[in-house]
Amino acid sequence: MTVDARNLGAALREHLDASGLPLDSGVAKRWIWVRFLGMPIVFPNFDARRAVLVTHDIHHLLTGYATDWRGEAEIGGFEIASGCKQFWAAWFFNLGGFLFGLVIAPRRTFAAFVRGRRCTNFYGADSRRVLERTVDAARRELGLDLEIGPATPRDKLAFLGWVVLVVGAYVVTPSLLLGWLLGWLRACLI
Repeated sequence: MTVDARNLGAALREHLDASGLPLDSGVAKRWIWVRFLGMPIVFPNFDARRAVLVTHDIHHLLTGYATDWRGEAEIGGFEIASGCKQFWAAWFFNLGGFLFGLVIAPRRTFAAFVRGRRCTNFYGADSRRVLERTVDAARRELGLDLEIGPATPRDKLAFLGWVVLVVGAYVVTPSLLLGWLLGWLRACLI
């Protein structure tokens, strides 16, 4: 592994600039615009999301996962497995990325999940202090410098558990609610 003694804050700014992302990780933006399957999606950049953006982007840099859709799937798997603590916005968006990853990059999402089970992350840490570290020191602190090894049966079972949870939360439950709503509307209109 190559040595990276750069300051993490400077390395993050370089990473964000190279990825075409705002240098503040998008914290100052009021609205978020993304393209999904060719369609623009707009949603408010609420405070709970702002609170996790810098940490999420630090994890992208340290893990090497890109900021494209596959990279978001990978970082979703990594952050779910390493735990997002009390940050519900991180859980929400990572679970969505994880679900999308099951469709577009299941092996990569699984590998990132296994890696996350062996590491920790910076959720809950003061991001200003984290950014003062070197890239290598931050990677060591999270355990990203260690050999991962093959997935264990417990890793596979944990992954399956998260798949069931995410599919239930993001696919089955909304489908049941939509079916109930449509049935209710039909009953009201007849």
